[in-house]
Amino acid sequence: MNRQEEKIMELAEAKDEIIVLQPRKDQSFARMAITEFMNLPFTSKSALAERVRVNSYFLIRNADKSTLYSMNEDLKYDSYDVSEAVKESNDQNSFAFMGYKFKYIEVIE
Repeated sequence: MNRQEEKIMELAEAKDEIIVLQPRKDQSFARMAITEFMNLPFTSKSALAERVRVNSYFLIRNADKSTLYSMNEDLKYDSYDVSEAVKESNDQNSFAFMGYKFKYIEVIE
C-alpha cells in the first residue's frame, strides 16, 4: 500500500467503501454548457489536465454520499461531492465529472 492509499484510508470512516479511480477525458465534456464550465473548481483546461496527469484519484462512498478525492504526492488533497454524478451514471463502474470519466479500478480494503 502506498502513502496516498494510507492517507485516503485515514480520511474514510469505518463503513465507507474506498475505490481507486482512473481518469480519462470524457468526450461529452465538449458539449457542456458554458454556465456549467464556469462552475468548475479549476480555472483552465491546462491546469486540469496537469492535475489529472500527476494526481491520484479515489472515491469514498457510503449509503449517503460519494466523494471524489484528488491527491498529490505530498498528500495534499481536494475533495468534491460527486453523489449526483455517481447516481446519474449509466455505468456501475464509472462516472463523469469535470470533463473526465472516472473508471473504478480497485477497492481498497
